[in-house]
Amino acid sequence: MEKQKIADFKILKEEKGTRYRFFCQASGMVMVTTKCYPGTNPEQELETAWNNEGRSHFNLCHKCGKWVCDAMYNADVLHCVDCTPWEDKPKYCTQCGTKVDITDVFCRKCGVKLQYREEAVDDN
Repeated sequence: MEKQKIADFKILKEEKGTRYRFFCQASGMVMVTTKCYPGTNPEQELETAWNNEGRSHFNLCHKCGKWVCDAMYNADVLHCVDCTPWEDKPKYCTQCGTKVDITDVFCRKCGVKLQYREEAVDDN
């Protein structure tokens, strides 16, 4: 995984300085357009805009390193939905077949962790 330091962005030059528009890397949706920054150092200006106004609108996918909005983030596994799509909570344990409650993290009968298929580890 190559972690990107900043989400995709577009530079908007104006008379009074520069504004930045940050985009979700999964949906392409504009998440925030910053105020005008009248700086002289573009790299520092971008970093300030990201830290002050952009970063709070995004989640970092712990698998692929994309910066994505809440709607494109699977918080159960800290991945974007491209890496791990949402799934319905299991209704039955995949190990023993016992009916499980939607709030269960472990099967009440056999103790296996109820989790997304991608996370499952084959012990055989």
